[in-house]
Amino acid sequence: MKLFQRYAFRQAMLPFLTTLAALTGLAILTQSLSNLNLVADRGETLLVFLWVTILAVPQIVALLMPIAVFIACAGALNRMMSESELTVAAAAGLSRRERLSPFLRVAVYAMLINLGVNLFVQPAAYREMRQAIYDVRTDIAASVMRPGEFVAMGVDVTFYARTLGEGGTMSDVFIEDGRGTASTAYSARQGQIVRAERGPVMLLRNGVVSQIEESGTLSSLTFDSYEFDLTAFIDPTDAFFFKESDRYLPELFSPSPGEAARARGRGNLLAEGHYRLAAPLYNLAFAMIALAAFLSGPPRRTGYARAVALAGACALIVRLTGFAVQAGAASTPELNWLQYAIPLTAIAGAYIVIHRPMRFAARRLSPHHEGVTA
Repeated sequence: MKLFQRYAFRQAMLPFLTTLAALTGLAILTQSLSNLNLVADRGETLLVFLWVTILAVPQIVALLMPIAVFIACAGALNRMMSESELTVAAAAGLSRRERLSPFLRVAVYAMLINLGVNLFVQPAAYREMRQAIYDVRTDIAASVMRPGEFVAMGVDVTFYARTLGEGGTMSDVFIEDGRGTASTAYSARQGQIVRAERGPVMLLRNGVVSQIEESGTLSSLTFDSYEFDLTAFIDPTDAFFFKESDRYLPELFSPSPGEAARARGRGNLLAEGHYRLAAPLYNLAFAMIALAAFLSGPPRRTGYARAVALAGACALIVRLTGFAVQAGAASTPELNWLQYAIPLTAIAGAYIVIHRPMRFAARRLSPHHEGVTA
């Protein structure tokens, strides 16, 4: 790599990393607002809140990476054009390909990182986040139990525990279950909420279960261990399962019938899988669009603000079109090829603009247009 290419690469790479970090930080602040209920409503610690927020970062980074590439390339090119560094490089004998390669290298590196995040990092992080959120939402001991107080669970069930120790161990537990035709009361020396295959249960030890029979008589039965089912007190929407964003690529392209049914159709999984593969192409597309804004004609004395604004609008339209196609492909899998065609078309269009500049700059050569340098 020539000295100029190394210099240009640094001029683009540093703004890329800085922009990506700034955008990610802003997105994390926005994302964290939706997780505040973990601390406010569920009584969880700040560490749980931070952990869940951090696990959302990979998807945010993957989404913002093309924007950071565009801003970095546009910023670096604007400075280098204003200081005539690219003009000097051309006068020194560097071809157009050699002058463009540092910026394209940044885009290619971003594309490869984006692909790795989409295929491996995001599914792993989202699976862990899904498990953490499920644990929080089904942690009845942390969200409901208040030592020394009678707590109503629904209309006909009341819980009481004298103390709540480490590990969720409760002492002197009392449960009144008025559901059904007979009222039942449970009292135990110890209780602990554990997770069974069917869901959370309260494991009672050394207690008595008392029930009023239909005849009006009271019957009691002592027990060493008893499991009181708690699944009825958990919101059904909190059921644990992996969504499309949590699945690895083979699971998206070859789902089981149960996974397809849970995803409301195989089309949603296929659309997500093709999106994971196609989205990294936007890094290269955005870099090419930024390059086209500065290299579609001779250098301009009045600056490139209008060209950058037009290029930004084009990049936004391309990305929004990609999102729309992804949404449409969920119901019409035949549209999935468009997820690749849109960024590739943007790359091809920018390439044509860059390498055939006179065709697209003809209007600027008129006498009444802004001046150009030789």
